Amino acid sequence: MADRTRCEPRTNPVRSCTMSKLALLGGEKAVTTEPHSAGHHRSPMWESGKAADWEEFSEAFAAKMQVEYALPVSSGQVALNSALVAAQAGPGDEVIVPSFTWIASVSCIMHNNAVPIFADVDPKTYTLDPEDVRRKITHRTKAIIAVDLYGHPAHLKELLAIAREHDIVLIEDSAQATGAYVDGEIVGGIADITCFSFAGKPIAATSGGVMTTNSREYYELGALGGQHPSTLSKILTNSDLLKYASTGGYGDNHRIDRYAMTVAYEALETFEEANDARIANCDLLTQELSKVKGITPPHVEPGVKHVYHMYSSLYNEEELGVPREVFVKAINAEGVTALTYVNSANFLFHPGGKPMPSGPIHHRPLFQEKNVYGHGCPFQCPHYTGEADYSIGSLPVTEKLVDQEFNFLQPHLSAPNGPDQMEQFLDAVTKVVDNIGDLEGYQVD
Repeated sequence: MADRTRCEPRTNPVRSCTMSKLALLGGEKAVTTEPHSAGHHRSPMWESGKAADWEEFSEAFAAKMQVEYALPVSSGQVALNSALVAAQAGPGDEVIVPSFTWIASVSCIMHNNAVPIFADVDPKTYTLDPEDVRRKITHRTKAIIAVDLYGHPAHLKELLAIAREHDIVLIEDSAQATGAYVDGEIVGGIADITCFSFAGKPIAATSGGVMTTNSREYYELGALGGQHPSTLSKILTNSDLLKYASTGGYGDNHRIDRYAMTVAYEALETFEEANDARIANCDLLTQELSKVKGITPPHVEPGVKHVYHMYSSLYNEEELGVPREVFVKAINAEGVTALTYVNSANFLFHPGGKPMPSGPIHHRPLFQEKNVYGHGCPFQCPHYTGEADYSIGSLPVTEKLVDQEFNFLQPHLSAPNGPDQMEQFLDAVTKVVDNIGDLEGYQVD
């Protein structure tokens, strides 16, 4: 257990820390025990000389997610691409999506030659604001992609009602929310189509993803995005689609890697237990961080099971007096791995070890220049009659959140890390906040 002589016990309504010198300024670290980063990719089944069968895995995944059909594919992004193929989104169409997300939620739209239309997000859940979605719908809208960011499901029931009202398809990007629930229903069959990812996610494998749906039509159309002819010959029952089986659908290779599928198959038996352990850790963080000035822990909507792919809090620079980047660097120095996910989306690829702040998706050059494939396409495609607005300031909630959020990572939130490790993380945050004045004028390289 963290040394309670250093930081006030949990019974105190205001958490404080008496440790003096910040590690960033040469003091001792608050985190004295290195957190475990459990390996995710070992497969006893594979090591015994066996591998998961494609059909067996598909059926097992569908059963776990309480949905009719599951289409295993090579990644979460490919699952999204398959979903848009199923929705028949293409040239001239618009797809509504948040800008407060990872690029894969958006690039799949352009891969299908459609145009992303960004809607703002709910400031509490960081997921699509249904009312702004409603405002962005036009006669060109083909689909909505709702992202379950950080493991909290989007406002799926409200968005589904809007989709039904306008006869458009609701696609759920649940890459970070496998095992999340809404009103007792697991994500996977609530939206028209749901997309999952396995790379570093709640079901963790080396790669892979799945598209799920309760619609046979969407299942077969999604498979045309790219499966082996032998697989398509088993899936396709529609004679108008079966003729494309010989080319593997539209020719892309979306088949899941068999080793990754085997790892994911085994994880189906244990991931919910792992989710529950991580939720318990995050509940402790929320209980304590709610006592720390300048920090707003994540919100969880009533009836929602948030699975915390990341634990995302908001930092109040006005209250604490130093830039968020200085605060994040200070808690990193204390031994907590934290990052600003959306703003520094390239955090794994820092040239020379330095971050690449980039803002929300719609701020980035790809969208400011509106020229993905050359000749202005798909934004100036002759089939497209709209005008996508990617102007700075067009998504005020998104643009504010990008400057406030900071995140703890899933591996450090998960077992075997437990309350002792969480207490040390809390000590680190509290120590930095209590000594924040020492960082005035500090410059981040």
